[in-house]
Amino acid sequence: MNYVMHLLLALTLGFVIGVFYFSSLWVTVRQLPTTQKPILLIVGSLIGRLSIAILGFYLIMDGSWQQLLIALLGFVLARSILIRRWKPKHSFSTHH
Repeated sequence: MNYVMHLLLALTLGFVIGVFYFSSLWVTVRQLPTTQKPILLIVGSLIGRLSIAILGFYLIMDGSWQQLLIALLGFVLARSILIRRWKPKHSFSTHH
C-alpha cells in the first residue's frame, strides 16, 4: 500500500475512533440522571473510552507520527460532525 493510502486509512480509522469515543460519551451523559452510581459510570466510561482510543491510535500510528497526526485529524473531524448533529434543534431566545 502506498503512502497516501496509509494516510487515508489513518484518517478513516481516526474518524471511526472519534465516532466511537464521542458516541460512548454521549450515551454516558444521557445515562447519568438514571444511574445509582454516577461516579462509577463516569470513571468506568472514561477508562473504557480512553483505553480503546489510545490502543487504536497506537495501532494506527505504526511508528509513524504522520499517521498519528492524520488519525487525530479524523478524530477531531468526527467530533465536529457529531457536535453539529447532536446540537439542539431549537434555540431559546432571550428577546421578548
